[in-house]
Amino acid sequence: MLPQKSFMAKDCLLYESDFDVTACVKLHRIMELMQDLATTHADKLGCGWDDMDKHGLFWILSKVKIEFYKPVTRHSRRFTLYTWPQPSNRLFIERRFSAADGSGEEVFSASTIWMILNRDNRVFASQQSIEETYRCDFDTTPCTCSATFARLRRDESYTLAYQRHIRRTDLDINRHVNNTNYINYALDVLDENERVTAAEIVYHKELTLGDVISVYVKRDGNKVYVTGERDVTCFTVKLTVADN
Repeated sequence: MLPQKSFMAKDCLLYESDFDVTACVKLHRIMELMQDLATTHADKLGCGWDDMDKHGLFWILSKVKIEFYKPVTRHSRRFTLYTWPQPSNRLFIERRFSAADGSGEEVFSASTIWMILNRDNRVFASQQSIEETYRCDFDTTPCTCSATFARLRRDESYTLAYQRHIRRTDLDINRHVNNTNYINYALDVLDENERVTAAEIVYHKELTLGDVISVYVKRDGNKVYVTGERDVTCFTVKLTVADN
């Protein structure tokens, strides 16, 4: 089911560089497309980055969950991506996504959870501030991908996979690691023939130039659990994989 109001759609075409070693689309690329479409839509609705900045507020992405219903390969590289936001639920705001191929079949869907913070003290914006800056004719069409997330905490069952130094090419315009890059740190624990069918990522702390993260992994059947840590946990990821 697709939204009927306050949504935005974009026809997407993937190129050779958008596919990984499994010949399926890079998860990083899907997240980039989602991020760009969400940014453009928020600008159109009057609650984009510049609009929020005028009120001393800014958006921060807290969680992302993506589910694929069939592989996106070089032979299925065209799809239409839809996005629509949800009303504020106290501190958190959900934005939904769905991608459909030329026949109208859903290829993947995603749920993202955002927060609005005060620019100066980086605390949650008041409900009044949110109501004044974030409003539209919301479409509550459900998303196939639910907005429930696993709660992960590393214990002795995790093993150290590798360590990584955060370098200049990891950073974005805000001078920290862009949210779309974190998923690559998690995917680097996989075998080359493993294809991701679902992913959940929760952002805990930002990473900046010079940070060194330790990436830990635990496996349970087709589930792969990943944490990235420096002195604190910076991100947690749950992957569902299949042999390609």
